[in-house]
Amino acid sequence: MDDRTRKASKISAILQDFCDGKLSTFSCLDLGCGRGVISAYLARSFKVVIGIDLDLAAIRDAENQKSQKSESPYYLFGSGYTLPFTDGMFDVVICAQVYEHMTDHQEMVNEIARVLRPGGFCFFSGPNRLAIMEEHYWLPFLSWLPHKIASLYMKMMKRGNVYDIYPLTYWQLNRIWRNFKIIDYSLKLLREPHDFSVEERVEKYNFIKLLPNWLMKSLCPYYPNYNWIVIKPL
Repeated sequence: MDDRTRKASKISAILQDFCDGKLSTFSCLDLGCGRGVISAYLARSFKVVIGIDLDLAAIRDAENQKSQKSESPYYLFGSGYTLPFTDGMFDVVICAQVYEHMTDHQEMVNEIARVLRPGGFCFFSGPNRLAIMEEHYWLPFLSWLPHKIASLYMKMMKRGNVYDIYPLTYWQLNRIWRNFKIIDYSLKLLREPHDFSVEERVEKYNFIKLLPNWLMKSLCPYYPNYNWIVIKPL
């Protein structure tokens, strides 16, 4: 199973767990869908899935890979800052490993809130700025640094010229989602990796099983990555 399919399986498992398997009547927007691996995987469970991305070549690839051109998922070219949908159009939005590529995080959240129906929810995942290892360029402490210094660090290590990732801390993420109810699946994934298709990533942290829940919860601001369900108020 490749990494993108593994992520799709994880997202599907979290959604099924949260909704008790009742997704078949829901509409879903996959924000930053890329070549559509996650969108296509989720289309098995949802009534309709629409994927949107700014990478036109990726959108075309996703559309070409569909076996039935007239069936979900559907793919559109568009920006997460100005989603081309009416208010309250979707039951579910997927925002998986997307936010850190955007500079105006609050505007992204505002658009997600706009297109979600009242009581709808978003699956949100993304990195913690305080993660020791930055997982886009695989340099320790890269995301801790101001962007100009981070770019110099990358050049010195021959990993590129510009640090173009914008992760937030745990507290900053809570702030941008402050109008939503947050249900954090991060600890559940660590405790039950086989149920959420993350065993390959978690098995190297087997020592976590020995830590009590109170300690793991207190360490939440320092998890390298977050997996949340965020619910729009009624």
